[in-house]
Amino acid sequence: MIVCCFITVLVISCKSAKESVSLTGVKWVAESLNGKEIKFKEAQSEVFFTLDATDKKVSGKAGCNRFFGTYDLNESELAFSGMGATKMACLDMDIEASFFKVLEDTKSFVIKNDKLTLKDDNNVIAVFKALDEKADKKKK
Repeated sequence: MIVCCFITVLVISCKSAKESVSLTGVKWVAESLNGKEIKFKEAQSEVFFTLDATDKKVSGKAGCNRFFGTYDLNESELAFSGMGATKMACLDMDIEASFFKVLEDTKSFVIKNDKLTLKDDNNVIAVFKALDEKADKKKK
């Protein structure tokens, strides 16, 4: 009986550790878009977003421009809408265009460990990594 209880606790703790990152309130930093690793031409460029659970808003940086919009979430389904962005020009506009296309095409998501995978109808279209913002602020 004790062994069964121990195994149950172990299985539950392993599962919760793998799924411990929430979709909302996390800074999600892009690792790949449409199967291609992101390589910036400018050091200041980055692609990330954060979802605010309170008012269903999304915001972040799409390369060189900041962006904002809304999202709809239903279990594993995710859709972005009402997107707007600043209008600066930079060398990484191709990455920015790819990122906005990913947001437009997103239909669902999967979180495993600290990775967020966005999918269209059938395919993986982007992979993001959860960033600990407290650790990120200490670096700056």
